Amino acid sequence: MRNPPSRWPCLLSTALAFVFTAGTALAAPGGMVQIHAKGQNFLMGMDKAEQNPGEPANGWAFYLGKHKVTFTYDFLMDTAMVTQAQYLELMKNNPSGNVGDMKLPVEKTTWFDAVLYCNARSKREGLDTVYNYSSLSKSGSTATNLGNLVFDIRKSGYRIPTNAEYEYAERAGTTGKWFFAPDGQNVNARGAEVAWWNDNSGGKSHPVATRKPNPWGLYDMVGNLFEWCNDWNAPYATTDEVDPVGAASSPENNKVAKGGSFKTDIAGHMRIAYHYKWGPNSQAILGAYGGIGEIGFRTVRTVTASSGFWPQPQPRKAGTIPVLEARDGIPRSVNGAALSWGRPGRVTVFWR
Repeated sequence: MRNPPSRWPCLLSTALAFVFTAGTALAAPGGMVQIHAKGQNFLMGMDKAEQNPGEPANGWAFYLGKHKVTFTYDFLMDTAMVTQAQYLELMKNNPSGNVGDMKLPVEKTTWFDAVLYCNARSKREGLDTVYNYSSLSKSGSTATNLGNLVFDIRKSGYRIPTNAEYEYAERAGTTGKWFFAPDGQNVNARGAEVAWWNDNSGGKSHPVATRKPNPWGLYDMVGNLFEWCNDWNAPYATTDEVDPVGAASSPENNKVAKGGSFKTDIAGHMRIAYHYKWGPNSQAILGAYGGIGEIGFRTVRTVTASSGFWPQPQPRKAGTIPVLEARDGIPRSVNGAALSWGRPGRVTVFWR
């Protein structure tokens, strides 16, 4: 079987919950998708002409400046946000304001909390940690600062996605302002199929992966909760970029958060190019919504020579069940549930 086209990810079943690494399997809670970004480019951001009617010239809460971004690596991305169960298991606390179902995304986590989770997850799996720091400041169980923090996305461990990675993965090969409505038609109705937003959420977050995924199998890339990105919030580059990790600092000392939330609209906050911003020590607590936090996060890993995966097809053995079906190398079904994208052609089935 040939490798999948570069514009399509390798989708692992969440039932499997494994990343295949150099012939071995590492536990990957919630499952991951491999984003084939190496050698690919896309136009990041938006121009003033693409703003929605009535928005201020400064670009509302995001910076304008469409520019080409190219990647020299692939990356793995969680199919869903980190849940309260996953966070509690690893960090031994659950800061969330909306509780009662451990499949709810963890919230009221600062950007620093997300960094600590990433490092802890890397250590648990024997991976190189991406983030290094000299001191930790906390208020109770909440991290409020990490002194002299540095990061290296070339390491094999878990980390928060860059703004560019998130935007590329959210777009999932589509064109237009919204991945769910690339033609700009019926934006709210189509957006409601993939997102928990102001009109369908009941004013609270919901368990992860309970709306439809984007074309690359990623859930809640819009709606439910905003998601932390690694970048400082600062003006975009005015020239083409390769593997951008964002500015070295922010004029407002804010970090980027993408995707919109259960309390936002669709047309504005869930555009692919849109992002908001909070200070890295913010829990984004919404007093008017019972103290729920508005930001969650998911993790990514850079694919290195030893961490890439694409499970090779195997002959069916007695007693096994189909896990992933690919046609022409493009994932078409998982555990027998049909996916809504792909194309007909040669069929390869992986068994468990």
